[in-house]
Amino acid sequence: MNEIVKVQNGEITVAEELVKKIVEFNKAKQEMEYQEKLLKDGLMNAMNEVGIKKFIIKGLSATIKDGTVRTTIDSKRLKEECPDIYEAYSKTSEVKPSITLTVSD
Repeated sequence: MNEIVKVQNGEITVAEELVKKIVEFNKAKQEMEYQEKLLKDGLMNAMNEVGIKKFIIKGLSATIKDGTVRTTIDSKRLKEECPDIYEAYSKTSEVKPSITLTVSD
């Protein structure tokens, strides 16, 4: 994998090995996240069944947080109906550059 990305005549070429590794990594990550969700759900169900909210065993700490109700501002509606208020309470901040990769099956 000498040259990962080449730009030639305004076209970008990405090394096939890199694409393959990213796709494989993404699939493994999705499977691990799914397995983690199953484990967490099972653990939470078991904890609820016996009435335990928190425990620590061999470096694993598990805490069940109760569900809450969250209030948010409908910024789209506020901007449409009260643009002056929206502008007065809006703040701007820098966001560092990032890259998004999407893998399709």
